[in-house]
Amino acid sequence: MFKQIPRIEIDEIVDKAFKNAKKKALSSKKNINEIVKEKESIRVAVAGENLTESLFKVVDRYPSFDRLPPFTRELIDIIVGIDKLRHNLGAVSFAINTINSIKLEYIKKIRRAKSSQDASYLRKECYGRYISVLKQIEKNLKYLNDARDKLKNLPSINPDLYTVVIAGFPNVGKSSLLKALTNSEPEINSYPFTTKGINISSFKYSNRTIQVVDTPGLLDRELSCRNNIELQAISALKYLAKLILFVFDPTESCGYSMQKQMSLFNEISEQFIGIPFIKILNKSDLKEWGFKEDIEGIKISAEDGENINLLKEKIEKILFNYFEEEVDYFEKD
Repeated sequence: MFKQIPRIEIDEIVDKAFKNAKKKALSSKKNINEIVKEKESIRVAVAGENLTESLFKVVDRYPSFDRLPPFTRELIDIIVGIDKLRHNLGAVSFAINTINSIKLEYIKKIRRAKSSQDASYLRKECYGRYISVLKQIEKNLKYLNDARDKLKNLPSINPDLYTVVIAGFPNVGKSSLLKALTNSEPEINSYPFTTKGINISSFKYSNRTIQVVDTPGLLDRELSCRNNIELQAISALKYLAKLILFVFDPTESCGYSMQKQMSLFNEISEQFIGIPFIKILNKSDLKEWGFKEDIEGIKISAEDGENINLLKEKIEKILFNYFEEEVDYFEKD
């Protein structure tokens, strides 16, 4: 949705507005030599309309934040700040109203001008005030341009689908699992924090569509210490997850011990009480696979596809048996 929001450069919209205004005035069928005042009032009107139209496209194409799904609203707040967006959009709206007022004011002044010279002077004075208003919101437009660039690739969430969130330390195989479940092609790299945003895909099982979210790597530390990328993952877990797939790497080739991985699991499960978890023991295809800790979970290889169908069966059973039975129970009550 944010790709539809145009970037605004003051010099460009001013140049376009003033050129269009001049063309419009010169194309008038009236005798321009005799009615300079009419020509100048046309230029003032067209220039003002062009400027406000350009600014309005920015304000109008931003969504209503209060109507967005909680996940999307939270993500926008994390990335750019909704209060800041509202403040800067408000400044642009005020500029639109101000330019409209100036336009009407100078159209009246020009029509009442005593001479063609006075009319031309007033038009130039009006243009100067237009530019002054735009300069006042230059910082606001820069912020909105930057925000638009950050938000244009925001993941699109279908709130009507059951959503499974993949969590775990970096390099445990979360992106590989997403690929194995959905046949998608996420970018996979072999270094920490490979997933820089939130990757979303889906798969069909027994004619049901299940949405899968691959979160950024979560670190074993307090929520307050996490950076924006990690907060995106927490946002996904809070607002999206009907089920969390927690991926362990028993080979510890990810760079984190099983003890640390288990500690992270405990933190996440305590933070999100009430959300079902499936423990996934990944990388069974590697020789180093095996560990002393007694952890129950589904043994898989996201690379080779071992037990992926078994995992899908487990996912469907939890989502469509547990949650649909819960809905039926409350509907009967």
